[in-house]
Amino acid sequence: MERTPRPHQSPADCSALSPGPTGDVGHKPTPRDVIGAIRDDTVAVRAPWNEKGGLTPRLNLGLIAGLIVIIAIGGAACSGGSSTTGGADLSPAAQRGEQLSRSNGCAGCHGQNFEGGAGPSWIGLAGSEVKLVDGTTVVADDAYLIAAIGAPSQELVDGYTLKMPANNLSDAEIDDIVAYINTLADG
Repeated sequence: MERTPRPHQSPADCSALSPGPTGDVGHKPTPRDVIGAIRDDTVAVRAPWNEKGGLTPRLNLGLIAGLIVIIAIGGAACSGGSSTTGGADLSPAAQRGEQLSRSNGCAGCHGQNFEGGAGPSWIGLAGSEVKLVDGTTVVADDAYLIAAIGAPSQELVDGYTLKMPANNLSDAEIDDIVAYINTLADG
């Protein structure tokens, strides 16, 4: 069955074609009226897909542009961003520690600015008391932090269900991360 193309009609034209619930013509069409008109082929509607079932080039460009914006926003949110402590005030070891923390995914659990999340906050951690799942309390001094990062499943912090994953950090890298955590002690 061959269809005759119809010129595009404005919404005003659609209302003239749509009989109301009582059969009158000229009322404001409801969504049900519009769908009925589309089904009855009384209104020319431009579909967002082409004859082959693919999206139109215009819609493709819109989707691609939208994805680029989402990726750019996500990338900015997940990138190193600015330093939690201002960057310029950090020692070289702490700067390396912050970079290592971000590049190794620590911020994914400890928070984008290490304010906490699925894992404990690093802000104010150094020197504080930490309650462990076994009920003991330890001081988060350098020795504890080095042990907790180097062997994350040894002493688990109470209140967190996710276990910190094992890592392949060297002793020097762990020292740098501890130096960074120490800069966050004052919060």
